[in-house]
Amino acid sequence: MLGFPRLAGLPAAYLQQQMREFANGRRASPIMMPIARALSPRQIEALATLYASRAGRSSGTGTLAGPGSDADARSGAGHSATFALGERLANRGRWNDDVPACVQCHGMGGSGVGSHFPALVGQPAAYLQGQLRAWQNGSRDPGPMGLMGAIARKLSDADVAAVADYFGTGAPAVPDLQAIARSRPIPAGLPAQAGATQPAARTFNPPPDAAMPAGEMGQTVRLGEQIFDNTTQYAPGYVGNRLRCSSCHLDAGRKANSAPLWAAYVAYPAYRSKNHHVNTFAERLQGCFVYSMNGKAPPLGDPILVALESYSYWLATGAPIDPNLPGRGYPKPARPHLPANFKRGQQVFIQHCALCHGADGAGQNAEDGSMAFPALWGDGSFNWGAGMAGIGNAAAFIQANMPLSQGGTLNDQQAWDVATYMDSHERPQDPRFLGSVQATRAKFHDSVDSMYGRRVNGHLLGGGSVPVH
Repeated sequence: MLGFPRLAGLPAAYLQQQMREFANGRRASPIMMPIARALSPRQIEALATLYASRAGRSSGTGTLAGPGSDADARSGAGHSATFALGERLANRGRWNDDVPACVQCHGMGGSGVGSHFPALVGQPAAYLQGQLRAWQNGSRDPGPMGLMGAIARKLSDADVAAVADYFGTGAPAVPDLQAIARSRPIPAGLPAQAGATQPAARTFNPPPDAAMPAGEMGQTVRLGEQIFDNTTQYAPGYVGNRLRCSSCHLDAGRKANSAPLWAAYVAYPAYRSKNHHVNTFAERLQGCFVYSMNGKAPPLGDPILVALESYSYWLATGAPIDPNLPGRGYPKPARPHLPANFKRGQQVFIQHCALCHGADGAGQNAEDGSMAFPALWGDGSFNWGAGMAGIGNAAAFIQANMPLSQGGTLNDQQAWDVATYMDSHERPQDPRFLGSVQATRAKFHDSVDSMYGRRVNGHLLGGGSVPVH
C-alpha cells in the first residue's frame, strides 16, 4: 500500500525496535503509536518474528523488478533524469557533500544489512520519501549515531524523490555502471568538504565519470573501476579476503584524504622502505593485493593490473607530477597527549564502529550475501603486512573518513585509541613471515606503530595468525 512500508522479510530485531520507538514516542505516527502502545513486549516479539519469517518480496507494489520490467527499461539509455539521479545517489553517493552511496550501508541493490540497515528495494516510493522527510524535519529519531538524520538533511527535495523512486520501482541487483557514468557528471572545482580534516582548498579534482574515453581505452578504464569497486568479483584469483579496494579508498578512489588514486598515480615511481627499492605504480598495486587483500600479486602486465593502472591514470588526468599533491593519503592526526589505550579504544569502537563492522570486528554481509562492511580483524581481514595494520596509518584513515559521512568528528585521542584497539587483534599472518614471530617483528615490525609480536591480554599477536597460502 502506498505510504505504508513492506514488513515481510525485514529483520525481526529491526521490526521490534521500530515498534518500541512507536510505543515510546521516538518515532511519530498517529496510526502506529496507539497500536504499538497497546502491545506487550511478548506480542511485539511475536509479530516481529512472524513478519520476518515471511517472503520479503511480493508480486504487488514494491517488488524487485526483473528483466523486462519498467525499472529495467528505465535503467537503460532512455531512463528518466529522476531515475538517473536516484541511481547515482544509491550506488555512488555524492561524496563532495559527504553523502555516501545508499548501498554502502544497505547492501548491494539495497537488499538490507543486519538489524539496523533495512532493505530499501521494493519499499513504496511514497513511504521512502516520507521517512527521508521525517529525518530532515526531525520528526523521526535520527537513528544510531545520528547517521540517517545527518545524511537526509544533505538531500534536496529532488534527491529525496529520485532515490525513493529508484528503490521503490525495484533497484537492479547489479547497477548499470555505464548509465551511472552518463548521469549527473561531477563538475571540476568543487570545494573541500566542510568540517573535514583536510586542506582548506583542493588543488585538483579528478575528471567526471561522463568524461571517460571511448573505445578500447574507455573499456579498460571502466573495467579498472569495476575491479576497484568489486574486487572479489573481478579479481577472484588474486584476493584472499572479501575486502574491496574501495573499502579504504572511498568513492571509487576519488575521495581526497582517503588515499585517492589520482594522487598516488602521480607519486610513482618512488623508493619504498617497505621493500627497499624503487617501486613502479604497478608494483605498488601488486603490494595491495598481497597485503591489504591478503592474496597474491597479479603478474606485471596482467589485464587486472593494466585495468587498475589505466583507471588510475585517467583519474589523474591533468594532475601535476607531485608526490605531495594535497589530498594524497590520509591526513595524519597529532600524537595524543595520553598514550593510546586498548580499553579506551574499545569504548570508541562500541560507540562509533560496532554498528557497521560488528562487535567482533568481522564485518557484515548484506542479505544477498555480498560484503557490506569489511572485516577489521580476524581471518577475513587484511594481514599483518598491510598499511592498516600500522596504528598511525589506521588512526589517520579513521579520523578523516569514519564513521561514514562523519569524517573529522573523532578527536586525535579517540582516533589513536580506536586504531590501537583495532590493530590489537589477531589477523592473517604477514606474508614475509620468517618462521617466528620474534624474528618477523625484529625485521619488519620494529616500530611503536605495530602491535605485531606484542602481548595483549596475555595473547602474543601474530602467534595465532593464519598463514597466507
